[in-house]
Amino acid sequence: MIFMCEYQVDRDKQSDTQAFFANMTDEQAAGEFPAGVKKFARWHDIPNGNGWTVVEADNQEALASWIMGWSGQATFPVVTPVVDDDMGRKLLKAMHASQA
Repeated sequence: MIFMCEYQVDRDKQSDTQAFFANMTDEQAAGEFPAGVKKFARWHDIPNGNGWTVVEADNQEALASWIMGWSGQATFPVVTPVVDDDMGRKLLKAMHASQA
């Protein structure tokens, strides 16, 4: 499943968290996402310490594992399952067909 995950860095940890993120080594960045989680994109609102990440997760356990990796610095107040255009059309067609 694909998820849009909103994050909010804890205000009292914002400076340290941003410094950590800015200085992540290639090895740390490559190991950020556990097996079963693939990052599609991430956008940041740097001054306010929040942002959004779109990931694909094989299962809830993998997604929770990634989120827990940041739990000392940030919260993820909104995690929303999302679909792409093709899947959206498929779901809408099925819904309309079932209502006809």
